[in-house]
Amino acid sequence: MSAYAIAVFIFILAYSFYMGVNDGSNAIATTVVTRAVQPRTAILIAALINFVVPIAVFLLGMLSVADNISYKLIANSEFVDISEKQAFSFVFSGLLGAIIWGGITFCLKIPNSTSHTLLGGIIGAGIAAFGFNSVQWSDYVLLNVVLMIVLAPVVGLILGFFIMKLVRLLARRANRGINKIMVLLQRLNLLILASSFSSNNAQKSMGIFFLLGAVGLTAYSSSNVPVWIPISIASALTLGLLLGGYRVINTVGRKIYKLQPVHSVVAQFTTSLVMITATSLGISLSTGQIMSSSIMGVGAAERISGVHWNTAIRILVSWMLTLPCSAGMGAVLYLLVGKAIFGI
Repeated sequence: MSAYAIAVFIFILAYSFYMGVNDGSNAIATTVVTRAVQPRTAILIAALINFVVPIAVFLLGMLSVADNISYKLIANSEFVDISEKQAFSFVFSGLLGAIIWGGITFCLKIPNSTSHTLLGGIIGAGIAAFGFNSVQWSDYVLLNVVLMIVLAPVVGLILGFFIMKLVRLLARRANRGINKIMVLLQRLNLLILASSFSSNNAQKSMGIFFLLGAVGLTAYSSSNVPVWIPISIASALTLGLLLGGYRVINTVGRKIYKLQPVHSVVAQFTTSLVMITATSLGISLSTGQIMSSSIMGVGAAERISGVHWNTAIRILVSWMLTLPCSAGMGAVLYLLVGKAIFGI
């Protein structure tokens, strides 16, 4: 790899670390706060899954999310005959814009849409580098990126609401023994959630690496990537989960709705269902976004007034701001890096 590609790859690992802190914590939040699993045990289990699953997904060739990020956001025809400096400025600026916005939301303790942060950064940098029409709006972006800002959390909320109602109906005559079943289901769901989260997140990072190939900074494409690349990304995800994220656990697990085991089970199941479906369709989604909206739906099904709507509104506002803010940062950074530094 060129020096430019190595520099970008370092930032890919940095963003992977951030996703491990943010989204990895979302995977275990409800299980921890309901005490179905001890925090340290939950983190170790999820960390192992965060390492193993991305590598397995890569070896199995299940990379539709990564392919879509590299080929369907910005028209690859724009990359023909561009210089190394312009290619670097574009990818680096988009990625750095995502990292900056992610850092801001993390400091404010707000669950963030890691997907739309990354996609927004790339789109903004692409507009600054190649023009507004370089974005594949009608072919991919409007439906699979912009619409998902609203559609994904709405689906999570509605599913969480109705599944909670259904569970209450089916379990209305259950005895106390059902609590043991709920604990077991939470533990099982922890494995499923961590797997779906790490699969989607690792592919976001892989998508940026594929983008390096598309712009000509590496000789690698989706068909010839060496295995040490996904191993490095999986390691960064795992390290992020091991070293941070308790603040996100607190926000998701306690500040939206006071969760009981049954609420945790339904929120976990809803989130897993949405995430697995999205990943199979090649759609990049934020796990934190789906988990938070699922908890809102579960809480509303039980008692609307019990949902901490002030926190929910802060989260919703953050989601709505994510794409335009990260896109703006990506565009401004391209002007600084490309125009001011390299004189493109």
